[in-house]
Parts: sequence; structure tokens; C-alpha cells
Amino acid sequence: MSEQNPLKIIPRNVAALRRGQQPQDGARLVTGNPVSARLESGVGNCFPGLECDIRNLERRFFPFLEVDILRGALIRVTAVDTAGVESAAAASQLAAAAADVYRQIGNDLPNGTDWIVVRIRGTFGPLGVRDLVVNDLGSPGTGPDRVPDDAWTAVRLLTEGTEVRLTLRSDNTTLTLAGNRAPYLDDNGALAKMFMPGELTQSLCSPWTHDFRDCGCYYWASNHPDIVLPALPLPTPDDPDINTSVPWQRPDRALMPLPAPADAGTPAQMEHYEINTAWQSLNFVAEGRELIRPYEPGEFEATPFATRDELILNLRYAAGVELAVIHEYLTAAYSLKVTGLPAALVEDVIASRFELIRVAASEMRHLRAVNDVLRGLGDTQNFVPALRVAARIPATQPGAFRDVLARPATPEVIQDFIEIERPSISVDGLYSRILASLEREGTDEMEQTIRSVMAEGENHFETFKFIQEWLSPHDPDDYLRAPDLTAPPPGNVPHATLQQRYRELLERLFAGYSRGIPAGAADINAARNAMLGNAGIDGAAEAVAAAGFLVVFDRLSDPRFAPVSNP
Repeated sequence: MSEQNPLKIIPRNVAALRRGQQPQDGARLVTGNPVSARLESGVGNCFPGLECDIRNLERRFFPFLEVDILRGALIRVTAVDTAGVESAAAASQLAAAAADVYRQIGNDLPNGTDWIVVRIRGTFGPLGVRDLVVNDLGSPGTGPDRVPDDAWTAVRLLTEGTEVRLTLRSDNTTLTLAGNRAPYLDDNGALAKMFMPGELTQSLCSPWTHDFRDCGCYYWASNHPDIVLPALPLPTPDDPDINTSVPWQRPDRALMPLPAPADAGTPAQMEHYEINTAWQSLNFVAEGRELIRPYEPGEFEATPFATRDELILNLRYAAGVELAVIHEYLTAAYSLKVTGLPAALVEDVIASRFELIRVAASEMRHLRAVNDVLRGLGDTQNFVPALRVAARIPATQPGAFRDVLARPATPEVIQDFIEIERPSISVDGLYSRILASLEREGTDEMEQTIRSVMAEGENHFETFKFIQEWLSPHDPDDYLRAPDLTAPPPGNVPHATLQQRYRELLERLFAGYSRGIPAGAADINAARNAMLGNAGIDGAAEAVAAAGFLVVFDRLSDPRFAPVSNP
């Protein structure tokens, strides 16, 4: 039994991750953040007022420099990491001439001297190698010889790890610097050490004051507090309403009597400027409930597998489960209409379809994660990837299993998906035992990999509950392509095309996983690309669905991909 607590909340922000890595802090003393704190859960656009400002990443695109990208065509140096320059120069990692250039700029800035980037030469992603005059940017371009629309786009396009050459000017003085485009993430997937904690939000408006109260609608991401469970008072009342959602921004902060539920008409909320003076009364929220006391993660209890061989056997089965649920989720996604929807259904159905496909893509990352753990536990030179689809998957009852089923997105199927992803019951229960075993057999990196899979599983659970909420007011006959969808008949050409592309995808993954990283990166990337577009899995699946059939993935007889039984 493990004494390490956080299953669903793990370090993912840079400050928590660094603190948890300090030897004096011991093992995982930092509770960390839920999956909603990860970069991929962000709103992902660049407009101030949301929960992060992606533009701040580009401020540190060049080694040892911090810049501001202003207006359409101005890049101004604001700081030099002089300590980093001296350290790199002392270690012979930076040429003496380059170090002198950094020193000159660093000495000039405190005196009010402006240093401006006037020219950038580098590899600008799909635009290729270009030598750009920054002042010439600032207007949209078209055609094969187009240039980036503005300075920020140019910097954003620079390919990580490729050489970048800057020409900088101050009055009549011109200097040049060359270095590789800086990576934003470290090997753990956290922000690189050049970023300070809070840097991604420092240029935003004030999201903890009146700015977020009303902006036409609740404009912030759905993974932020809005409708929550009320705080548990002491002693906890014997009242079923303690598990009824309430509005988070309510002005009445009393614990008792319990607040009015969120669905009881239009809930009262703090006025815009009331939040300026009373924002501190808004409770922190963890695991969907307001907290009035320090968060205490629940104990993690799971029985490890008896032997290392049993652990490996179950990891291979877990990879098969990931593939199996991908099949089920994609079948459901493509069963939803994309055209001819009544106006009242359009947004609900499109969002449901998108989220089903997003969850399926996330399961592909889990498949990769499990294979990485398996590779670390075995013979890396002769590693055989786990790409056999599970014949049956865990059911809702402990120890029970059910067949893998190709079904449209009916209310019953969505409820089944909720049960699949429900924490510590179905798929999550399998990973609990794997995690307990890795604490004995594996490395800390392996443990954190599985913890991430489990944390994202909770995100999938919440996502399917949202899909259920979106679709439940509507008649399934209105949002399904047909009420009686069935698998394609033998000889169906679109179905055959889908199976061919699916097998090619597995072949790519097998080759990439066999070789590992970095040798197998090209194959893994090719597999990822093969999922998208008209020429990929997406196009083939859409053709099957458009013909009025369920998207079904046939079982393969190839021993590498043949069904695997549950242990």
C-alpha cells in the first residue's frame, strides 16, 4: 500500500514541480495541480483577459535575452541574463565575442539605451529559411513567398532548436548574435527554467477582480470555478443538498443555511466592483468543492501485482484497453450528425463530437505513455510494443469485464463512457494497481507518467458528463446520423479504406515504439499525421459515416495487433 497521496492532483506548474524536485523537500511533498492546470488545458489564444497570455512565451525566444514585441514590427530587448552569460562563457559554451555582445547590451539597458532587433534570419516553420527585416513586417501576406504577418508571428514560427541570427541596433551601433531558438519546455514537460513563476499571466488584466464578473458571458475557461459544490461545514450536516451545485460568485458567503442551488432561477452574484473588495471571500475549489480548510488529499490505496511479470502483463493489457476505448469513442463521435441539424442542436452536437474525438486523441497519448513505461521495465534493445487491442475491457463492477462494442452515441452509451472513466472504478482501477506496483518496481518518472494518465482519466470522466448534459435535452433521432446505425456490409469500399489506413497507422506506431525516442520520432509523428485530414483516419471514417454506417475497426489477425485477453 502506498502512502503517497495525490492521485488526481499532481505537480504540473513550474513552481510546484521545481519544489517537488528539491532533495530537502522529500518525495512529492507538493500536492500540485489538477489536469486543468496543464498547458494543453488553456484557452490557447493570445488575447489578454483569459487565464494565460501565450505571447509571453516569445519574450524569451533567444538565449539569454528577454524582449518585448510591440505593435506589428518592433522587438525591443528589455533584459539580459548576465549570470547565464557568464556561466556559459566560463564553461566554454559561449564564444567570447558573443559574451562581449551580451555584456554590452546588458550594460547599456540600465542607462536607458534601447536595443532593437532589426533583422532576424532563421527557419520560420513552413515558410522555410528567411532573412527578415522586422520593420517590413506588419501586414498580411499571401502566396508561397509570403512573410509572417507581424513580428510576433515571425518569432512564433521560428523552429525550436534551429539557428537564429539577430541583428540589433542602438542609435548608430549595430551588433549581431547567433544562437538556437530556445525551447519552452524542459524534459519533464514543465516550463523551462528561464520562465519565472507567474510569467504567463503577468501581462493580463485582473482576473481575480471585476474583470471576469461579466464579459457578455462567463468568458473564462470551463475548467475554472463557476458552479461548484458548497463547502463542508463542521460538523458536516446530514443534508443531501451538500452535494448540490451552487454558484461560486454568490454574495452570501455564509456556510449555513446551505446556499440556493445553481439551477434555482437566476443566481445572485457579486456586483462588478464588489468583487474588488470581497474577492478574498471566494473559496478555493478542488475536486469540484469549495474549501474552507487546507486541502488534504485522500490516501491512495491499491494492491500491487504480485510479480514484475504480472505488472508487465497488466501494462500490456492496459495499452489494449486504451486502443479499445479509442475504437468505442470514435464510433460514437462519427455517429453524430455534422449537417442538417436543427438550430437548437448545432452547438451541443458539434461540441460533443469535438470532445469525443479530443478524448480519443488523449487516449492515444496514454497508449504512448504505457509503452514508454513498458520499454523502461524491459529490454529496450528488443522491445515489442503493446499494440494489441483488448478483447474485453473492465466493467463497472470490480473484477467484471465486458466486450468491446461499436455503438452510436445514444444516452445509454454516453452513460457507459462515464462509467468507463469514473475514477477508481473501471479503467482507473486498473491503473491504481499498476501505480502501486511501479512504486516498488519502477522509477519516479514511470510513477508520474501513470499518475498523469490517471489524472487525465478524471478529465475524461468530467468531459463525458458534460456531453451527457449537452445532449440530454435532445431526441437522439435528431442528432444521430440514423436511429438504427449498423456496421458496414462485407465489401464496403469506404470501410475497407478505413481498415487499410488503420493498419498503416498501427504499423507506423509499431516501428516508432520499437525504436524508441529519438530514433522512432519520425514514425511516431507520421502516425500522428496519418490520423488527420481527408487522406487520414479522419477522412476515411467520415466517408463510412456519411454512407450511413457505424465506424468500426476490424480485429486483426496479425500477432502484433491481434486481440489481447484480460489477465
